[in-house]
Amino acid sequence: MSQVNIEPPSTRRLLKATVIAIAVAGVILVTTVLPAEYGIDPTGIGARLGLDVLSGKANVATLPVVATSREPTAKPGLDATAVDPPLTSVQADTVSKHQGAFREDTMSLTLPPGEGAEIKAAMRTGDTLVFHWNATGEVEVDMHGERMGAAKDEYTSYWIEKIQKEASGTFTAPFDGSHGWYWLNRGTAPVTVQVNVAGFQEKLYRPGQQ
Repeated sequence: MSQVNIEPPSTRRLLKATVIAIAVAGVILVTTVLPAEYGIDPTGIGARLGLDVLSGKANVATLPVVATSREPTAKPGLDATAVDPPLTSVQADTVSKHQGAFREDTMSLTLPPGEGAEIKAAMRTGDTLVFHWNATGEVEVDMHGERMGAAKDEYTSYWIEKIQKEASGTFTAPFDGSHGWYWLNRGTAPVTVQVNVAGFQEKLYRPGQQ
């Protein structure tokens, strides 16, 4: 086998290769390393490539603006037209305000055949309550109210039924006084009635048994 002689590169070729390597390294330094590491971008190429963001020193003015959605930030008591988009007008008449304490009361009674009895709530004008009552048998009922200091047979009826076993609803007192129900058992067996109320009544009671 013949021997191949490899000549070492000449000094001129080595100098040329070194110069080219230094030039390439300089270009990389200026266009990528400096923008990415130090935020220095004399050529502007780093900004175009987004490399200046890596240094944390990017020009905020050049960053893209990301649009975000938001909900109206209206607060109670503020002008509804000051938010974007404007809110509808306030309907204050849908709220009934009360200063008294909210309470829940339950009471029951038993009606012998042919007898009646009452359960009342003491209320002020404008006070409201939610009620539900039910009976173990059919009864005649008169939901009514008496003003404070009214004569014995002076009252105002709100709801009268000849035959009923239960009822539910809301009630707002039209005047200061007592408001509630009178049930009459026209059957031949005892009937138990239970009433539940929740609202701003001062108390729930049975007349004559306070």
